Amino acid sequence: MRDLEEAADRLRREWGLGTVPGGSPVSGVANAIVPLAPPVYLELVTVTDADASKAAARLAAVTAAEDRLFTWAVEPDDLDARAAGWDVEPVSGGGDTGRWRLLGEVEQSRPFFIEYDVARAGRVAGWQRAYTEAAHDCAPGRVTYLEVGGDESDARRWVGEVDVPLRLVGGEPRLAAVGIATARGEIVVC
Repeated sequence: MRDLEEAADRLRREWGLGTVPGGSPVSGVANAIVPLAPPVYLELVTVTDADASKAAARLAAVTAAEDRLFTWAVEPDDLDARAAGWDVEPVSGGGDTGRWRLLGEVEQSRPFFIEYDVARAGRVAGWQRAYTEAAHDCAPGRVTYLEVGGDESDARRWVGEVDVPLRLVGGEPRLAAVGIATARGEIVVC
């Protein structure tokens, strides 16, 4: 997103989705959160300083022409087991929004895996508060599907099994659309 406030206004206007303030997950990037059915969320991110980090520079390049969906994350049951299967070490981080470990790059061509410093059950109460604070107009629930570009066999090999149906559409490897159940029916953010 080039402008967090403008993106949040668009989500509210077009789909009835509210946001809550985020922070700075990595140097040179700011975010806002769209809480869905806890602990699921959408994250709006914008570059505040493209020279501050590789992640900020990469995001600035991708969003220079337009706002768009960028990537998605999977919270595996066991990040260390997944990392061992690929012989890769997770990377720790967190900025001012909490601590986490990542496996894989934050890039548009495939999702990354994330593990938080607080177990999922411990985060649900906080996410429920954020959901209430967002004051959605549409009562969003779960993600109903992810529409993903790229090669299906590559995507399935990297992701494995996930709780959300994937609609693989070929073409450019990227997150193309997200279906979300709401009290008004399914909405599609793209």
